[in-house]
Amino acid sequence: MPYINDDFISYKRGRINEQWLTDIFLPIFSNFLNYALPFDPKIFVDRTGLTPGVLFRDELFINLLYSKCIVSIWSPPYFRKSEWCVKEFLTMKHRQEVFQLSPLTMPKTLIWSVLYRDVEPIPEFADGITYLDYTDYNLVGDAFFKTEKYLSFQTKIEADIRTIAEIINNVPPLPASWETEEGRKQIVGELNEYFLKNDLGNDQIQNPISW
Repeated sequence: MPYINDDFISYKRGRINEQWLTDIFLPIFSNFLNYALPFDPKIFVDRTGLTPGVLFRDELFINLLYSKCIVSIWSPPYFRKSEWCVKEFLTMKHRQEVFQLSPLTMPKTLIWSVLYRDVEPIPEFADGITYLDYTDYNLVGDAFFKTEKYLSFQTKIEADIRTIAEIINNVPPLPASWETEEGRKQIVGELNEYFLKNDLGNDQIQNPISW
């Protein structure tokens, strides 16, 4: 089965977070990503991409598993209060380890992290993962569109977008075994072990349960 999404947006839901994602980030991000790729990118956002009547967990997992990369939007609740966000992040981190990606490979990573609000401390499992700092642009409301910061925000995304385009254009093919039921069961087992391996031992951060 080929990839079905070019990127998977991972974020902690909440009124202000969703307003920023919908009104500020996604329109500019998707516009410049469309310019940077030779095809129309398919972006998965869990609030719009799920089919009525299908188990949320199952469809979310399939869309994540068959996405080329993850756009991980960091905020304190992302790591502290959301089992799903931690699980999404670790699932893609596990895959890039399977693919043996490094600063010397192309792509270097499958995780395109955006720092939306300062996270202190960054969890150990995410320590060392580079991120793009968008904390200067985490405002919402019509007034933001009339500020110099909004122009700067557009310029920054336009400059940063090439790095996720490189990921999408160079992502390794998925293992052929994932096309079988047995192969999918195997990767689920590996992921659940990976979640246990990354047990945070910190009641301030939500540990992921099994898929």
